[in-house]
Amino acid sequence: MSRLTTLSTILGLTGLILAMLTALAGGATGVIALGFAMLVLGFTGAVIGAAIHLGRVWDTVR
Repeated sequence: MSRLTTLSTILGLTGLILAMLTALAGGATGVIALGFAMLVLGFTGAVIGAAIHLGRVWDTVR
């Protein structure tokens, strides 16, 4: 995996854990929103990284 994909995956999973644990503990909504924002950024970065890798593989095949 590339650095972008790895960092995005870690960011997304950390955001998911942060949001879940904060919601279970009855924490502030701002922290839950931060967790979901991290989740969205991580997911977006992972999708972009996967698309970049797919483009490289597609060029290699041709």
